[in-house]
Amino acid sequence: MEYIGFFSELNLSRDTGSILSLIVFEVNYDKEKMIDYLRSRKYTARCLRKIIDCVTGDYISSNYVVYDDGEFCWCDFLIYHINKYDIMLPDRLIDKAGARI
Repeated sequence: MEYIGFFSELNLSRDTGSILSLIVFEVNYDKEKMIDYLRSRKYTARCLRKIIDCVTGDYISSNYVVYDDGEFCWCDFLIYHINKYDIMLPDRLIDKAGARI
């Protein structure tokens, strides 16, 4: 399982690096299609933990949901960050979601 979006700014047990290293000028995927794909997968857990916007430090939520599609694992805060920022994602995930532009 490949973990995506467990940004170091969140101080979680998984750490996929800083969000700042993944922000790009323009993404190579359709954000709406990607978000629809990420939201439509099964969720495997709900965790109680304060979640912040990894760029601004602003409070987002007191909990988060973990999703997976059998190959990738992510949380709903990844969806939040994709919606708000231009985040580079793995090509395999973009293709799997049918979101490449």
